Amino acid sequence: MEHLPIEWIARQQQAGRRLCLILEGSNRACQPLLAAREPLNYRSLYSETAAAELASSGPVILLLEHLNEPALVDLLQQPEAHWGWLGSLAGEDLTSVTRHWRERLLMGPAGSQALYRFHDSRTFARALACLPKAHWPLFLGPLISVCYWHAGTWRQAENPEPGEYPVPDPAPWLAVPNPQAESILHANILRYLLTEHSESLVALFEFQDPRIWLTHVLEQARAWQWRGTEQLEFLVVRRLEEATQGSIIHWPPRTGETPQEHFARVAGQWRRVGRGHE
Repeated sequence: MEHLPIEWIARQQQAGRRLCLILEGSNRACQPLLAAREPLNYRSLYSETAAAELASSGPVILLLEHLNEPALVDLLQQPEAHWGWLGSLAGEDLTSVTRHWRERLLMGPAGSQALYRFHDSRTFARALACLPKAHWPLFLGPLISVCYWHAGTWRQAENPEPGEYPVPDPAPWLAVPNPQAESILHANILRYLLTEHSESLVALFEFQDPRIWLTHVLEQARAWQWRGTEQLEFLVVRRLEEATQGSIIHWPPRTGETPQEHFARVAGQWRRVGRGHE
């Protein structure tokens, strides 16, 4: 399977298709590849979008012509770096495929949007693995075929109906679970606590492993359906205070209480307790 990219490239060329590369803009191969091309043969995918200020380090799409380019050869030999993936198009015009991915780069509600890292081969591969093939055209758009690295080997996928499609609401690929999401959340919360609540975290460490403690707190958040950033921050910080300083907050939900009502009541109780100590 390690020879798949070369074989896949040969098949796409025999079928008269143009090859393109989706590449992480911060990869060291990016600049030499762009320098060897006319501006019409590549696009910054973040340009002309809400993420335009990140365009210089964001992903690019570029047409491939000379497959012996040293930078390209190096990329194909290091797929485990998750630098991006390969695709094929009916022609050399990048307009429609660029528009397609620009329309899919943001996720979440207005005001709290995040970037969807479709250019990362791990994100891309997870989407294809989880989506039913009927949804592949909505995800792949004008791309006819793709070649990407996943789970230690090269894979390929054929788009059943290449074309231009509006983004569905909700977009099915955004519901694909990230197996690393929990560990990323843990790391981010512990980093936040170390920065903003270091004394309490050190005090906790004296009698309990913070990682085990945080796992229990997040299990509680899931059980109570507290998923918002404000809810998680409140629960983690106040539970840390409780563990290290003591607290009289009554945490459990009441019968018939919605997650929102539960959070509002507990937060209000904490504010009243805080004022009582002032």
